[in-house]
Amino acid sequence: MKLIRHLRKLALAGCALTLAVVALTACSSSTSGGGPSDTNGTVISLKSLMFNPGDITVKAGTEVTWRNDEPITHTVTSGEVTGLDKTTGLRTGQKPDGLFDEKLSGNGDTFSYTFTKAGTYSYYCDIHFGMNAKIIVTK
Repeated sequence: MKLIRHLRKLALAGCALTLAVVALTACSSSTSGGGPSDTNGTVISLKSLMFNPGDITVKAGTEVTWRNDEPITHTVTSGEVTGLDKTTGLRTGQKPDGLFDEKLSGNGDTFSYTFTKAGTYSYYCDIHFGMNAKIIVTK
């Protein structure tokens, strides 16, 4: 029985380490001034368990499009990220604010939102606790 408990602890530690490495990679992508643009505004790619670009700054009136570039499901959910670990990039919780909450089921799914008011808008993937970002909207 002790051996089984020990093996479970080792397996959980391995999972936590894997998540931490993925989250650290996700935290390293941030930019200001927007990301790749198309004719409608800024495009944020969801790939490798990251928002790319991560944190961005756009002007009020900009349409931002999130595009799922992998076969797994993600969400784009607005709200506060809680318990963010600066080392791993993992959050312990979130508080949605109802501004937007869109499920992107797989490759090619998109969601767009036009930011009309200046402010800072945090968002995250409700499924993957290392996917956290924000959009700073200026006048």
